[in-house]
Amino acid sequence: MIDRLKILIILLPMLFSSGCASKADRTLSPPTDTQWVNVEIKNPSPYTKPFPLEVVYISHKCMKISINGVDGSREEKPSYNGVKVPILQQGNSNDWHAKVAMKGGGSCEWTLSEFNLGIEYTDATHLGKDLVPGTAVGATFAFDDIAARNGKFDNFSGNISISPLYFPVIQEEINPNKKTLNLFGKKDFLSLKSLKSPENVNIQYKPLLNEKKTTRMVAPKENKHGVFYSFVYPDGSVISDGSINPSFDKINNSEIK
Repeated sequence: MIDRLKILIILLPMLFSSGCASKADRTLSPPTDTQWVNVEIKNPSPYTKPFPLEVVYISHKCMKISINGVDGSREEKPSYNGVKVPILQQGNSNDWHAKVAMKGGGSCEWTLSEFNLGIEYTDATHLGKDLVPGTAVGATFAFDDIAARNGKFDNFSGNISISPLYFPVIQEEINPNKKTLNLFGKKDFLSLKSLKSPENVNIQYKPLLNEKKTTRMVAPKENKHGVFYSFVYPDGSVISDGSINPSFDKINNSEIK
């Protein structure tokens, strides 16, 4: 399993902002005719919480200039604008809502490129007193071809509801001595691309969490060639075959010991 910041491809374009991109006016002012993406997340546990939507807007009006390191030529590229949109709990329920404008507006005419949503543990001690929250899970939604080129995206049209299944994985490190509680799914982050729609888009993310099947991921005592992580599955079996992640199917099909 890897750190969430390395998973979130939504933030990658911002790493390359340079030149006049820093001068772009990042003020957002959605016009009255914009369509909206309405997001609903159903939080599956009192020990998890949705994180703020991580949104990237793109501008083809306020272009950034970069210099080609090979021939010194000037290249124009779109500017990016990363923002966090809070997602709000509805009373004391498990429902959390947010909305994202497809047209960000402003002088740079920002338009929605992509965003991430998901959940993460906020408290891990219910599964072990020494545990700390670890990696998050969720989905990346792309709204243009530039965002979707970062990986393989499944297309969807109109509204969508997804309910991925997750399990807890306790990752035990030796140096430094640390135990983290990670959320783990068949895919930690799903990749979905919205086809053009003249209507508002409604996205429902209703994750399922099965904490009855907990897997331990134990680091080797020595860091040397041929020594790997050991995975202790819910049925008590131990596998150390060089994998860096446990088998989702084995967890899902395991009988609880």
